[in-house]
Amino acid sequence: MYEVNRSVFFLIPLEPFWNWLQSLPESPEDIRLEDLQADSNSYLVRPCETADEVWDEIESRYEQLFAAELADWCEDESLWPDLDPNIFNEWFDIQLSTVLTDLEQEPLGREIFQPITLN
Repeated sequence: MYEVNRSVFFLIPLEPFWNWLQSLPESPEDIRLEDLQADSNSYLVRPCETADEVWDEIESRYEQLFAAELADWCEDESLWPDLDPNIFNEWFDIQLSTVLTDLEQEPLGREIFQPITLN
């Protein structure tokens, strides 16, 4: 086991996000809110000593995070809500940990993030 020099948090979609997703012209039909919540996106940030430090990381990047979550489902920014911190907090539950442990022997790999193409 190896401790990874990162902290982690999960953005768990809530009902307002789900309602927005269902309102999209090409909304996914097969996915339930419970499905999204069971397999939510996780994000790594610098190693933090306290939960407050992780919250600071989230607060400083909420707009980037919100945009990434919306872009996963809709590339048309005109259909997005305002990237407002209050809306972000209403749309996502956040769970975090300051410690991340790697149980695998194989070294971690990294790739540059590439948004998926929906069409």
